[in-house]
Amino acid sequence: MRPSFQQADLLTEAWDLPVARRYRPLQPQGFSSICGPTSVANVLRSLEVKTGRNPLRGFGLRAMTLDQLVSEAAEVAPAGWRVTAVRPRSVDALRAELSAANLEHRRYVGNFVRSAIFGHGGGHHSPIGGFLEREDLAFVLDVNASYGPWLVPTEKLFEAMTAVDRSSGKARGLARFERAEGP
Repeated sequence: MRPSFQQADLLTEAWDLPVARRYRPLQPQGFSSICGPTSVANVLRSLEVKTGRNPLRGFGLRAMTLDQLVSEAAEVAPAGWRVTAVRPRSVDALRAELSAANLEHRRYVGNFVRSAIFGHGGGHHSPIGGFLEREDLAFVLDVNASYGPWLVPTEKLFEAMTAVDRSSGKARGLARFERAEGP
């Protein structure tokens, strides 16, 4: 692991990002809900929507693809918010999305394989709390309490998100929650 993954001063800086602050306290996944539904619940809570750990009707303890998460999340998103799947085709495209993660009208849930980042583990979903542009680090709000929030270089996250999900045959990526900017 690179020292920056859980470097205290960088984590403090990341928690001070405008969107990241809205996720406190982060709700971890539990016995009744795995990473996908719990990640959506955290996004909803960051938007001040009251919800339990699993706001998704058809899922709880089964793995979800990115497209399944997007479809289910679109059903529970607040009025004025839309949810789309984004599969960045380059590190620069991912970096552009991550930069937008610091904007109040955007939220993201990343779908990635842990093995590309940590050397072990399978597919996972977690909210993206923001982006430290100067350091080129994404702030992943891991809903698995044993990992906790961590930072990852954009290139490494791109590698983890371009891994093909065997269930869908597609690359992983981001679920983008977006509200139209208005007055």
